Amino acid sequence: MLKTEFIFIYTVLIFLSSLTIINCSDDIVSRVPVDSSDFRYPFKDGSTWTYKKTFSVSDIRPDSILHYFTDYPLVTTGTVIILYDTVINSITTKCFLDHFTLQGVARTNRFYYINNDTSLILFASRYSPASGLFPLNTIRNNIFQIESSNPKTEDVISSYSIDTLFSTLKYPIITGQEWSYFNGFNTISRKYMGFENISVPAGTISCMKERTTYSSIPDDEIYNYYSKFGLMKRTQFINDISFSTIVNPAGIGIIDVNDDSEILSYNIPTD
Repeated sequence: MLKTEFIFIYTVLIFLSSLTIINCSDDIVSRVPVDSSDFRYPFKDGSTWTYKKTFSVSDIRPDSILHYFTDYPLVTTGTVIILYDTVINSITTKCFLDHFTLQGVARTNRFYYINNDTSLILFASRYSPASGLFPLNTIRNNIFQIESSNPKTEDVISSYSIDTLFSTLKYPIITGQEWSYFNGFNTISRKYMGFENISVPAGTISCMKERTTYSSIPDDEIYNYYSKFGLMKRTQFINDISFSTIVNPAGIGIIDVNDDSEILSYNIPTD
């Protein structure tokens, strides 16, 4: 089994959102999941999602490394809002603002999506040194902005591009559809597993369960739950991770990791 190294100095939580509908009764689904394969990801300005993301560890061994995890689980809370259309490299994208709190520090990221007839694509981002619920997938243009304290100096913005845009979602969203791509490090495979009723603080909602796997971590289990209201839930479990520190990069123990996100509330404006 391939091992993934986990560095104790934790700077980035890896990962992909609540909408408060004025009349929620119409949006709570029955106990029987409804195959709503014609839905697309919400893309309306003013749409908002509030979420909680919990990063925890378990099955820590040996006991001598338990003291590294006294602050766990790590909990991130945040809000995502769709702001406006903007043009990047002649491409019209939609700006998603993700602001969240990680270990008491407020952070803000911006992610730029394309939502066409066949795919939802994360095209670019501007981010702080960590991430909340978003991004939903790999990006093409990674935009770094350096805020200057000198009012006479403009912010410095740079970007880079890779050859292929990776689809976060494929349309139509139907059971059994699958696709894969190479991101320069891994072959990433994704598949729609079927509709399920998901219960989160925002309510009980019919979602398509999507499985993501990475070639370098074949035992990693990642599941995303998408609905017509957006991403409602995300779970990730990685078994037997080699735990390392800067002083001991070869590893001093083994842990299991859970990275879970859920929607607390959401609001999608009506026309």
